[in-house]
Amino acid sequence: MIELPLSVDFTGKVVVVTGAGGVLCGEMARAFAQAGAKVAALDLNEEAVKELSGTCRAEGLVCEGYKADVLDPEALTEVHAQVCKELGPCDILINGAGGNNPRATTDNE
Repeated sequence: MIELPLSVDFTGKVVVVTGAGGVLCGEMARAFAQAGAKVAALDLNEEAVKELSGTCRAEGLVCEGYKADVLDPEALTEVHAQVCKELGPCDILINGAGGNNPRATTDNE
């Protein structure tokens, strides 16, 4: 387990993290799980989020991995229903999908 810089209790909260197959959002998902949250880790890379959820569960944490494309509303509706059924309704959303993709940034408007 990593040592959290803050002592915050997220017990009873459901946290959804998109882009959780990547390093930064994967660590955020893990930190929320270590703080007691039930975590839904979403990413296009299903293998990466399944590995993350397996590692977290081996540490006694609650983390489920889901394949999700945040640009596909129909797929998100399906994942939303799964998350609600398995973990409960979302309390906190961390939207990190596309963070490592240069096309995910915008110009100053």
